[in-house]
Amino acid sequence: MVDDRLILARKLNTLFPDKSCREQAAAILSRYGEQPNERERFRVQLAVLKLAGDDLEKIAAYTTQAKEDYRDVLAWAEYPMQSKHWSIPEGPEKDRIRQADRDAYQTWLDT
Repeated sequence: MVDDRLILARKLNTLFPDKSCREQAAAILSRYGEQPNERERFRVQLAVLKLAGDDLEKIAAYTTQAKEDYRDVLAWAEYPMQSKHWSIPEGPEKDRIRQADRDAYQTWLDT
């Protein structure tokens, strides 16, 4: 398995070809994970990037949200369809939604 830190660095390079902007984005993201209760630092930072793309203001907003409750950011980034369909009972449709979310997130990580 590839280290989340390496994926994060690759994503930052892809989203921010300009070194100055990349450093700004990294500085904003680094605010998450400073406190002991801020878990899964690099996973959450990747989720912020997925949600915000190359928009520094959105990176700041999602980072702030993650500091309040990181689970929201993870759900929005990693499980967007599931988050909208919590009430679907277990079964083939829920399995399809879960797989679609996993596939979409993996595709984003790989690009």
